[in-house]
Amino acid sequence: MFGGLEKWLYLCGVLVMYNTSTLQYHNIHRQTIMKKTILTFVFLFAAVLCCNAQIFWKITGNGLSRPSYLLGTHHVAPVEVLDSLEGFSDILAGVDKVYGEMVMSEAMSLAGQQVMAMAAMAPSDSTLSKVLAPAQMDSLTTVLRRYMGPQVSAEAFEPLKPSMVSTVLAMAQSQVAFPGFDSSRQLDGVVQERAAALGKEIGGFENINEQCAVLFGGSISSQVEDLLEVVRHDDQAVDMAKKLAQAYMSGDLNAILSILENPEFTTPEATDRLINKRNLNWMRVLSALLPTASVLIAVGAGHLPGEKGLISLLRKDGYTVEKI
Repeated sequence: MFGGLEKWLYLCGVLVMYNTSTLQYHNIHRQTIMKKTILTFVFLFAAVLCCNAQIFWKITGNGLSRPSYLLGTHHVAPVEVLDSLEGFSDILAGVDKVYGEMVMSEAMSLAGQQVMAMAAMAPSDSTLSKVLAPAQMDSLTTVLRRYMGPQVSAEAFEPLKPSMVSTVLAMAQSQVAFPGFDSSRQLDGVVQERAAALGKEIGGFENINEQCAVLFGGSISSQVEDLLEVVRHDDQAVDMAKKLAQAYMSGDLNAILSILENPEFTTPEATDRLINKRNLNWMRVLSALLPTASVLIAVGAGHLPGEKGLISLLRKDGYTVEKI
């Protein structure tokens, strides 16, 4: 079972939320590799969402005096998606607050970048060559060179945790299908920037430390296992990233859910940790927030569908959630 794919799709999406100088205190060679990978990661099809798109929802009922809204994002989708959403600008202007997975300006601050960079560093006894056999290092180098050129080697990523290396590799795999992503115009960040320019309060469901715990909190042994899975299933990773992008750009939440829950590519444990538990944590915040303000909630589209998705959880709490 290729259990690491969902995790690395998620990791890729989160990592591009951060400035490409996140690893600024590594040596210049490693900086160049990381910047090249991130900046050329993913450019989804320059298309608008179809009229049946399921990524934008209105929340009413349950005693609310004013509606709130739920937007499913793709962390590397073109910002033109926002222009295709009927009434989005007016809705953004009318809400009191915007909440995302985290406050992007904090994540992109020097302090936030330093926290993430430190979290991505491996313990001295678990650097890459100490947890991978020579043959495994060679296999990793072969795959990396497929995307980044003959000058790249696994040794360039020596000080990083396997989960960070997996993230970099997954981004490189995705760039084959979607080159040209502009990290300065990341969708979640642009939503928050536009809201801030309108004087809206910006909030986050998680802080930088909590995000790092999701990204890099697993055991080194499990990270190694997932990294080797990504290396072994190189072609499948590219294919699945492409399918996920297509599902998002067509606004098909059912297809997104099918991809993220495909037993060939993930595990129930991964889904529970990366999606379900976080949704429950966010619902605790929303239960206190929604009665007090009109809120635009903009989070990854993978958090919306399914029995344990935000749409179902909001409905179970008595809210009416309708597609816009």
